[in-house]
Amino acid sequence: MEEKELVKKFSRRNFYTTADSAKVFLFAFLLPILFAFIFAYLGYGIASAVGVEFSEEVSFLTYLYENCLWFTIPYCLISQITFVCLFFIYNKVNKVSFSACRLSVKKINISTTLLCALFGILFVIGLYGLIEGCFGALFDLMGFESSTLPIPLDNFWWYLLNILLFAIIPAFSEELIFRGMILNGLARGIGKIGAIFLSSLLFALIHQSITQFIYPFIMGIVFSVVTIKTGNLFYSMIMHLFNNITTLTIQFLMNIHALSLPGEIGAVYIIVSILLAVAVCSLFFLFYYFYLKKQKVEEVKEVGEDFSNPTKLGKLPLLLYVGIFLSVVVIVINAVLV
Repeated sequence: MEEKELVKKFSRRNFYTTADSAKVFLFAFLLPILFAFIFAYLGYGIASAVGVEFSEEVSFLTYLYENCLWFTIPYCLISQITFVCLFFIYNKVNKVSFSACRLSVKKINISTTLLCALFGILFVIGLYGLIEGCFGALFDLMGFESSTLPIPLDNFWWYLLNILLFAIIPAFSEELIFRGMILNGLARGIGKIGAIFLSSLLFALIHQSITQFIYPFIMGIVFSVVTIKTGNLFYSMIMHLFNNITTLTIQFLMNIHALSLPGEIGAVYIIVSILLAVAVCSLFFLFYYFYLKKQKVEEVKEVGEDFSNPTKLGKLPLLLYVGIFLSVVVIVINAVLV
């Protein structure tokens, strides 16, 4: 028995490659679309069976999404459930150790955890006005509608449900895929800096919306830097979690009229938003330079590995370019349909 376990242990690899990153991104992009399509028609069948009448002016998917919580809630979870299943199934099939994502709860540092939670909050406060206000107004002028939450957010119980669906679950599932698998795979192939920006681009593209591109890209960079400098995926999960919670909290307070943003985006609003963004980014730079940069990260390498010559961007797996192309096409289609 011991000999079999020993063979099994050494038959697994403890790292991801650029090929893994490409396959995982393509799966993470295509599978949720496929499952959403299947679930939509199942929902249509169920709704029709119970006597729901659909209007010709609105598509059945839009009607179900906006009016039927029994459909909306599981529909919102399709991507997140797919991500979690993809993580475990891909690792199992390809004999990759689960520890390859660099998630460790045994080596948690309380100070680092609290600081990551704090910066998860600060980035929302610092960038919310700039992204939601300034860029939001720009997108409105261009005719792009900002997406809204599909379920109510106007009382405490809806707030808690939103926290679960759009804060806790995404912070876990999205980090497993984008910083756990894709970032680590790219880092071993094209170097850490290239991996940070490319994985952040992929993270922004997966949101499939022009209006939801800038903020995910910026936060993708921040989460990636934290992951690489700490060597532990746990900290980016914490930052992602508190970032999501803060965003939902602001929206909740606005919905119950406990908080409001200026109705008009004037010069003062823009200047204040820019100054806040610069202040938060400056604080994060200090956090990076005086704290994160000094963290000792254990580099795990397999016998025979050689990553001394990083892969050029032009030599990345073709599947990665296919995934990027398809995601851009979907974003354009969504923009046109809106």
